[in-house]
Amino acid sequence: MLAFVVVSLMAVAGYALLPPWVVLFGVAGMADEGWWAKVQQLWRSPRAAWSTKVRAYFVTGLAANVALSAAAYAAGRVVRALIG
Repeated sequence: MLAFVVVSLMAVAGYALLPPWVVLFGVAGMADEGWWAKVQQLWRSPRAAWSTKVRAYFVTGLAANVALSAAAYAAGRVVRALIG
């Protein structure tokens, strides 16, 4: 549910012509909801080793968060350019 708010905020940030590095805040906000809870489970006992599968999910999730935040930011910029 937090991801919907973050994506909306990224679009507003793009529309407001904020600097592109604010996309990192969007990535952090979406990451906090999803995979961070799963990463915390690795430190509980019994400890699970960082397998290749877990690493792949971690990296893929992070890349997807970056892509979604950047796309929402770009959409805000496009709307700003179209509206004027």
